[in-house]
Amino acid sequence: MADAVLLTPREILTGFSSVNNQNVLINDEEYLRLDPAMRLFYEKVRENLGVACIAGHLRACGYSVRALNLHGRNPSDEAITDLIRRERPKFVGISIMYDLHIVDAVRLLRCVRKADPSVFVAIGGAFCTYNAKLIAERIPEADCVAFGEGELTVEGLMECLAAGRDWRSVPGVWFWQEGRVRSSGPPKLPDLHKQAWPARDLLVHHRGAGIPTPVASTYTSRGCHAKCTFCYVPRAPGVTAGNAWRVRSPVDVVDEIEFLQREFGTRFLWFNDDNFGGAFQDGYNHAVGFAEEILRRDLKISFHCEFRVDTGLIDREALRTLRRAGMASALLGMETGSPAMAKRFRKGTLVEYNFDAARMFRQENIELEPGWIMVEPGTTVDDLWENLKFIVAADIAVSENPFSFISRAIALRGTEMYDKITDPAPPDLAEVEGPAREVLSEARREYRIADGRVEDVWDAWARVSAEVSDRKEELPFVAQIIVDATRARRSQGEQGLRPRLSRLRRWVEDLPHLLIAFLNVGLLLADENPPGLAGRLETELRALVDAYDREHLGLTYPDFVAETERLCGARALAG
Repeated sequence: MADAVLLTPREILTGFSSVNNQNVLINDEEYLRLDPAMRLFYEKVRENLGVACIAGHLRACGYSVRALNLHGRNPSDEAITDLIRRERPKFVGISIMYDLHIVDAVRLLRCVRKADPSVFVAIGGAFCTYNAKLIAERIPEADCVAFGEGELTVEGLMECLAAGRDWRSVPGVWFWQEGRVRSSGPPKLPDLHKQAWPARDLLVHHRGAGIPTPVASTYTSRGCHAKCTFCYVPRAPGVTAGNAWRVRSPVDVVDEIEFLQREFGTRFLWFNDDNFGGAFQDGYNHAVGFAEEILRRDLKISFHCEFRVDTGLIDREALRTLRRAGMASALLGMETGSPAMAKRFRKGTLVEYNFDAARMFRQENIELEPGWIMVEPGTTVDDLWENLKFIVAADIAVSENPFSFISRAIALRGTEMYDKITDPAPPDLAEVEGPAREVLSEARREYRIADGRVEDVWDAWARVSAEVSDRKEELPFVAQIIVDATRARRSQGEQGLRPRLSRLRRWVEDLPHLLIAFLNVGLLLADENPPGLAGRLETELRALVDAYDREHLGLTYPDFVAETERLCGARALAG
């Protein structure tokens, strides 16, 4: 039996555009059936670090915890109810990291209540941080909704439940009392220098299932000092001016990395810090100190992190040290090449900083993943031209998927951008019902861009670029079909299909050029502003993409795939 059961819901795809870009549409059993070459295209190990941190904290406090991450799993309602009946916990926590987790969270909550109507159930997680009151109002079946960092909140709830005391005084929760929803006030923030390491239940599960575990997630800091209008981190509950950015000891982090390597064979780490580089000299000291500790111990590790361009890490010596320590790639919060957009975002930085950062990353041979927002409520056609000029001049359209630059700001509750949208458009939630629909309809605000030409251009860009992006994601599987068929043919003394792989490779390698042409066509037509701009642009973009396909593949992409399937045969496709 467990004192606490912690559950991470699945993200149920609904057609609603999610804030999560880590969807994994494959379960563990399907993963194990994949050709090993194809497994590279699934991030099977992407832990819910919030649940892992709470599980680790509770265990350090002496509680027994069962943590179940449904990422990649699909248990039935009966399996969930049986779990609760078997474990008989005092406390059940359901963590909602992303917006669409809310759909499965409602199902899990009802399963728990069916198994044990009296068990204490709390909903929490990143999505609850700015939607806690809303969720408490719409989902009264939960005893409370926790917000902000949850370790001390859950510890306090567990202590009260064990002692039979009133839990409503524990900071960091919303709950129903006397006919209305009330709050106990902001949560207390844990001292990161004293925190237990995140629990690794998901890695243990994958290792037991025969799924390799070379990838893990952890953090070196929490919070961010900045005030970007599209981000809710600056308003984090419990944060004050003096603790907006807090750090772990570099020695402690590296001790954890050694443990992960020893126990799970970890070779790559996702650092989930909001701002790995902190601010200026403090950020420099923290990140470089961490890198120097890695080098001192001669650890072999690669990692990815995220930070701003105004950090002290945009420094040649700092980047060189981080690269030597294993920083293979980093997401930089550039957002824009337009000075006007940067000002509206309250970035507190200059476009020139973005350019310098891109140049240094290129010189130090570090993969740059630009954080980018192409359009937001105030974007003008002139802003878009500035963005295009910057992308070309800084040579940053060489990311994993160049078409990710075609992005639209999401106005999330808790952000300044959300507050400024006074006439929101209704969200498209046709496939969502009940309390999940009520929460999602208010958790963010849809908007129309003030410059109508930009809205029209966005409509066409979004539709056609989504198709190009889908093709980019599908392409490895098409390539695998060709490889399998080539092996089969050669074993029978027949000629293989390798030239088709060369065509696909050229198609992928030239996508940055397609993106630039794609943006140019849209902006030239926006300047012209003909009647029916969106429809005409969509037609021109499709013609552009078709011409690109024929140049690289000899056929349009769909026709190339159909011909590949015909040449390779049903047996290769089934494999």
